[in-house]
Amino acid sequence: MKSDYYQIERFSIEDLIHMQQVILEYAKAINGLPRHHSEVFSKRGWMLPFLFGYDGLLWGRWNYWFDIIEKGTIEGSGPIPKIKWSQDYRGIEHTRKMIRKCLDHYDSTIDKFADWLTWALAIDKETTIDHISPELNEHYYRHFDLFLVLNYPTDYLSYALSEETGKGYKEALGYFPTPFNLSVAMVEMLKSDDEETMKRQTIGEPSVGCGSILLAASNYFLRCFAQDISRIAIRLCRIQMYWYAPWFAYHPDTIQGFDQDNIVSIRPVHQGKEESQLVFVL
Repeated sequence: MKSDYYQIERFSIEDLIHMQQVILEYAKAINGLPRHHSEVFSKRGWMLPFLFGYDGLLWGRWNYWFDIIEKGTIEGSGPIPKIKWSQDYRGIEHTRKMIRKCLDHYDSTIDKFADWLTWALAIDKETTIDHISPELNEHYYRHFDLFLVLNYPTDYLSYALSEETGKGYKEALGYFPTPFNLSVAMVEMLKSDDEETMKRQTIGEPSVGCGSILLAASNYFLRCFAQDISRIAIRLCRIQMYWYAPWFAYHPDTIQGFDQDNIVSIRPVHQGKEESQLVFVL
């Protein structure tokens, strides 16, 4: 049963009630949650209340980051809430199938799916979903399950983009993501015993893709510099940062406490790529 993947029995009734209250409170900013899939078109950011509520129940990362933003500094913020990256193959595969179901609609493309998620999470002010048909919007709305994504955290969108490229999607030709277990291993090899020092450092990723390295690094670092030659990969990367790494997703320039000149690189910049790379600093 689908409900088996939610593992609700882990949580107390009080925790679940609190989650619902958090969702409803955040939903006030958009005049309430969508009551019908058609309301998605007029409610930019409608998925954020669910993201904040689910994350508060599972990982506590957005609450941690909101506290830092409110204080304006990372000083005294305490340990970063770590995500335990899922090793549950059954849960991961079920979630991958859910994302694949979203993309399998005859009118769907990875670009439209990225637009839909970008609108739902209010990642930028430029993206609209006017070009998405009511039928496709309903399909996404009915099949996309954010709780599964957060309950079985891993690098889903690298996998999805690779699948779409294999089906003929040409905007990401040559895209070969770093396997997520390898990304986690690379970061674990890099990390020091002094996690407070790592929090003040900035991680640099010269070939970020959909964010495999950054996701793993988010357990230790609070700021990043990243770039890639693929526009769609960067868009998917930002979506995954909203899901899992708030400090890489939304990072006000005013936050204090970082070592300004201390940039840590997991891997070197490839020679000859600099001119065409798309860059974002978070």
